[in-house]
Amino acid sequence: MSTTKKKYIDELIQLKNKPYIKVLIGLRNCGKSTILRQFKNKIINDFNIKDNQIIEYNFNNPKFEKYIYMELYDEIINKSQPSVTNYIFLDEIQDIEKWEKCVIGLFEHAKFDFDIYLTGSNSKMLSSELSTLLTGRHRDIHVMPLSFKEFNEITKEQNFNKDFYKYAEIGGLGIIIPNINNPEEAKKDLSLVLRDTIQKDVRKKHHNTTNILIDKTISYALNNIGVPISAYKTSEKINKQKSKKITRISFANYLQWGCDAMILYRVNYYNRKTNTILSTSGKYYAGDLGLLNSVIGYSDNTFGYKLENIVLLELISLGWEVYNSQTISKR
Repeated sequence: MSTTKKKYIDELIQLKNKPYIKVLIGLRNCGKSTILRQFKNKIINDFNIKDNQIIEYNFNNPKFEKYIYMELYDEIINKSQPSVTNYIFLDEIQDIEKWEKCVIGLFEHAKFDFDIYLTGSNSKMLSSELSTLLTGRHRDIHVMPLSFKEFNEITKEQNFNKDFYKYAEIGGLGIIIPNINNPEEAKKDLSLVLRDTIQKDVRKKHHNTTNILIDKTISYALNNIGVPISAYKTSEKINKQKSKKITRISFANYLQWGCDAMILYRVNYYNRKTNTILSTSGKYYAGDLGLLNSVIGYSDNTFGYKLENIVLLELISLGWEVYNSQTISKR
């Protein structure tokens, strides 16, 4: 088991049977499903949990696509065992409409004992819905793509410089691991991931399946990582060049949706004189280097920006909040 998986699994073990809903949140394809699967195997092997105590659904599977929350709830209740803890694993749960009602119903069930684990790829949807209905009763675990150290553990490359350039090229999403030593094959997989993520975690969430400006806004941010972006000024600039206009509010919303899906990270400006965070503009970075390169290309001309992006992701994975004024505070 790699260091990155062990870190998250150890955290889940610490939370096991605690009265919280455990939520793994991270960019699609960053390894959440693998962590959940390895955690399940660990509790079976180390804690003598029986197979019939575990109820799991992976909503990436098309056969679960049409589930409604009451159907899911009733099915789980019917599978549950009395007088023992039932471990519920719901992978990519945000794809089920009104999923939170099912989860809250299970969590507060009077007859059965449930220990509930969720994964999802939209941070705002998961945290806001649970926070509204169950304040203080869930624990979020932010799953990041592989760091360079974790990447190198898998490649086992002794030439760290060579491996670092490969990491800066294909990033750390789980989808690249089968071809981690074959970057050209890994790139073919990455070319589909961003489109899939926007479709499932941005468009589907906001019931907007046709607006091409969503893609263009996210692409614009990825093409301008580390550059200050103001919704007002940037939308004006784009409108001068494009025939299809975009409003300032729409542009700001699309950027936020990209951040909610963790395709993007926004770094705000921090005013040290007034001790305030400035929200008028910020810098945007990619949630993964492979996704970034699938948009901007693999040229060495942009390596400086990519290095800046790598540092940001490393700081976030270590639990820091980063601001643009060179002021960094621990979360």
